[in-house]
Amino acid sequence: MSFIYPRVIAITRPTAQTGIGAVGYGGNTKVAETPIVSGIPASIQLKKEGSAPPTNLPGDVSKRPFYLVMIPLAAVAFGIIKRQDIVTDELGNRYQVQSDYWNSLGYALLTEELRA
Repeated sequence: MSFIYPRVIAITRPTAQTGIGAVGYGGNTKVAETPIVSGIPASIQLKKEGSAPPTNLPGDVSKRPFYLVMIPLAAVAFGIIKRQDIVTDELGNRYQVQSDYWNSLGYALLTEELRA
């Protein structure tokens, strides 16, 4: 943890959904995720507001925001983090990776906040 990377995150990967017929809930749950890395320093910054939910129900929160998660070069090797992985910060907030970009500074992940 440092001034530039003040947050601590863990990366998990949703497991493949299997089954035919009447099966249980098929969405992302913490139980159905495989740990990839943990204890990673990161910077999490609000990027922009996302799009409105397609259902447009009265109880829907208007927009889910996008966040930029930056990880230093030495913290995670190239190719470890992939699209659809789940980022969980030290506060328990969860984000799904929409795009992963690797550059000379490390990873830059565009993520969307997950809400229950």
